[in-house]
Amino acid sequence: MSLSDIDLNIAELAKHYTVLDDGSQRITQVYSAALYQSALPLGLADSVQAELLEIASLLQKNSKLEAFFSIPVISREEKTRLVKLVFEGKCSPLVMNFIFVLNEHDRLGLLGASVHAYQILNETRKNQLQVQVITSVKVTPEQEVALLKALQVKLGKQPVLSYTVDDSIVGGLIIKAGDWLWDGSLRSRLQSLRNQLIERSTYEIQSRRDSFSSSEGN
Repeated sequence: MSLSDIDLNIAELAKHYTVLDDGSQRITQVYSAALYQSALPLGLADSVQAELLEIASLLQKNSKLEAFFSIPVISREEKTRLVKLVFEGKCSPLVMNFIFVLNEHDRLGLLGASVHAYQILNETRKNQLQVQVITSVKVTPEQEVALLKALQVKLGKQPVLSYTVDDSIVGGLIIKAGDWLWDGSLRSRLQSLRNQLIERSTYEIQSRRDSFSSSEGN
């Protein structure tokens, strides 16, 4: 089988199958998320996206190919043969396995839409920043919203907040985001005040000693 073997009438027939309803969109998101979760820990999220974008470009340029994948009356075996012909040796094992899984579940027609869903997942992750917030008491929903907005402005990214309650900080909050740390806890302020008092006391004691030594010398 070759691309030229695909009858021109297929494109017309596929019109009945290429419009995604809400159910198909949700299924597309599930498959794309599964691929993304497989690629991310391997450090392949970006390279997989690049491969998928090439596939999307190919499907856009060849409507007959996309139509062929979309028609349920065409057998999985026939689609598998064409998948191997078009993609084998050009895609990574991870992406090839993804395409085969779609075909095995009669979802190969969602391949093009899956590219877009995957791209959204990956681009969203790039603009996210994990932020840990430590508070002395549980924050209110209103406080969460206010903090989220403030951190968006401060960090220039979409913060993903996780909260921990630690009453040892006495009051206030501590925010950790990557290498950035902001300690606005009452415990920290009390410690800072304590250090200042110690430094001041040490300075005064040393000054008195110096003054006493000077008096003895005279």
